[in-house]
Amino acid sequence: MAVYRIILVVLIIATIVHSQRPSFAGTRPIGYPALETANTNQLSNRFGEDLPVPIETKGDRRLINKIESLPTDNKPFWYLNMMQYNALRQRPQTWPVRANNFIS
Repeated sequence: MAVYRIILVVLIIATIVHSQRPSFAGTRPIGYPALETANTNQLSNRFGEDLPVPIETKGDRRLINKIESLPTDNKPFWYLNMMQYNALRQRPQTWPVRANNFIS
């Protein structure tokens, strides 16, 4: 009778442990999927341009050239805004770190 109880307990524990992962999830451990490592050098500069292109132009370099030829008063706001943010990103503002009063 004790053997049946042990077998029953082991089967119940095995059922509980096995039911933690659904059958459709596969047998691999959960984590990042196995992907091929892409060479980022091939995609970084495909067209020979390193100039930032805003999303609004959808990659149209002729539109950027046309906007750059306009006077500043006639340039669209989104373009001027992008240029200001790029200028701020190139020279970030830093503040000095104050001494901690709790550490003596």
